[in-house]
Amino acid sequence: MYKYKKPIHFLFTLLFAIPAIVSAQLSPKDAISQMRKGINLGNTLEPPREGEWGNPSTQEYMFDMYKQEGFNCIRIPVRWDKHTGTTSPYKIDETWFTRVEQILDWGLSKGLYMVVNSHHDDWIKTGYTSAVNRARFDSIWSQVATRFKNKPERLIFEVMNEPVEMTKAQSDDVHQRILSIIRKTNPTRLVIFQGINWGGSDGLLGAAIPNDKFIIGSFHSYDPYTFGLQGQGIWGSASDISALKSKFQTVKDWSIKNDIPVFLGEFGSIKKCDYNSRMKHYKTYVELSHSFGFSSCAWDDGGDFRIMNRSAKTWDDDIKDILTHSSELSPKMPRLSIFQDTIVKLFWTNQATDYDSIYIERRLSSTTFKRIATYKGDAISYSDFNLPQNKEYFYRVIAHYNNGPDLYSYPQKVLLPTYVPKPPVLRELFTGKALEIPGRIEAENFDIGEEGLTYHDSDLKNITGAYRPNEPIDIYDLGNGKYFVIDNYPGEWLEYTVNVAQKGTYDISATIAAFAGGGTFRIKIGAVESEIIKAPTTSSWVNIKTVSFSMNLEAGQQIMRLTFIDKPLFYMDYLDFKRIIPVGNQADFSENPVTIMQNDLELIINSNMDKPVETCTIYNILGSVVKTVRNPDINFRISTRDIQSGIYIVQVISGGQKLSKKIIIQ
Repeated sequence: MYKYKKPIHFLFTLLFAIPAIVSAQLSPKDAISQMRKGINLGNTLEPPREGEWGNPSTQEYMFDMYKQEGFNCIRIPVRWDKHTGTTSPYKIDETWFTRVEQILDWGLSKGLYMVVNSHHDDWIKTGYTSAVNRARFDSIWSQVATRFKNKPERLIFEVMNEPVEMTKAQSDDVHQRILSIIRKTNPTRLVIFQGINWGGSDGLLGAAIPNDKFIIGSFHSYDPYTFGLQGQGIWGSASDISALKSKFQTVKDWSIKNDIPVFLGEFGSIKKCDYNSRMKHYKTYVELSHSFGFSSCAWDDGGDFRIMNRSAKTWDDDIKDILTHSSELSPKMPRLSIFQDTIVKLFWTNQATDYDSIYIERRLSSTTFKRIATYKGDAISYSDFNLPQNKEYFYRVIAHYNNGPDLYSYPQKVLLPTYVPKPPVLRELFTGKALEIPGRIEAENFDIGEEGLTYHDSDLKNITGAYRPNEPIDIYDLGNGKYFVIDNYPGEWLEYTVNVAQKGTYDISATIAAFAGGGTFRIKIGAVESEIIKAPTTSSWVNIKTVSFSMNLEAGQQIMRLTFIDKPLFYMDYLDFKRIIPVGNQADFSENPVTIMQNDLELIINSNMDKPVETCTIYNILGSVVKTVRNPDINFRISTRDIQSGIYIVQVISGGQKLSKKIIIQ
């Protein structure tokens, strides 16, 4: 029998442990981590009678809609004083109480977190010094706490919304007093507290912190006020986002220091705001809330902040999808541009490297988004052609995962105007004349023209504004008259009008700065195209190296195109052209029995050709004769003491055959 004691003991231990696991208390941090996607049922239970402020009475289908779209937290603002007696015992009207409970139960039954508060009870804020008012407010919360004490832990109490017109001492006092009342019947119920005034972040940071393990700090933000609540101007610059991030960081620091999680109970911007700014505003709030670990609850009042059209059972999909389908890993969708008045170009930044694919969606003002293109997961741009003109188009980018939720960018809109043909733009020579070959061609001196004529730039934006600020090519000014053409993305190109002085083979040296080498480019002059050239590594964006290659060029004025093919990105300084082979029938020495060696004083030439050498001529890089030896022996030497250092061509003629080789004399 002894062998069974251990399993029986283990079974009893397990059985006693199960209730403890099942009934584990919901912590504030766990709750906030599960309340990431929230929305307010605003301007509904705050009027004297439900529905008086332009919204229909609350219906159960609304919570089905919340659940279906992925919301997990609903904040229910409630005004109690119009339904509460004014003399002791300050009883809450039973019909109203039952109605509030019904609404809370609809959400709780669907697994949603529900936040219920005291909202627009301004009488207690302006009359807090009155003992009668304090007793009445105490009674309201005592009744609420008692009635809802057996509700699921997902029901959260919020003491007061925006204690404006109260002093800090009064706000701290009411939160502490109401919390102690709630604890009589709800010892572990999660309770939200706020700071003074409009419940902003500064108020939370200065509020007295109750000595309680089950509290959550809250703040509201529509910042900046002139944009979010008045609809003035535009929003979304780097400084705008930095200011908002700084606010969130101070709250996060407070949260860590005090070990209290944070609930962003209200945020948003009104409908009259600039559309593109408003979409970025909502997305930035969601993104910062996610990254800082806050739960966020967008304000929806059915009016200026409407997200759900409750009567029509529809959504403002643009905002709803930002709230429910975006995160800090969503594609950033910052730029739309019009190309030649007929094409809409989209440019975005991917915030992750593991997207399975990218969807492009478009809509008109009165329609819903539809998918118009699918790309690989590393795509960063799209061009939309053949669109009807004089219409506004809305676009968004969706990162798709085969085994996970899609992540949405914020949408943006652009007006495609009626196309008015422009006078043709003529090519102009930047320096006033064709660039000479042989010679040096500075990369920044491409021809004057326009996109698609003398250059192609993928973002049509000059991020440096140096040297040629009215054109989109990014040119970096190193000072002292030195420039680099930078940010050369694959597919971009520049064109130059050049004049090749003589037909022949040219040695080309490209001077490049590349923090990481391996990027590639190609040169085309007239009909002649170079091989694909790889940029060297310089481990710097200032230090330079050269890479050399050769091309056989025809004489005359021609167009040279410099095309950037592949990453990593590199900076281009200049191209140096030197002619290395005179005109004639040449063959390479590697295919013939002639060898050339040299020392400090002379060239040593050995020939095993069938016929005697007739002449051996040395040419300089411009094709001029430097020295000629006629009818030498099979093995002969040529002195170089009177020849300057540089690149030269040695040409051997034997039996009508001309053989040439480039050498360097030092």
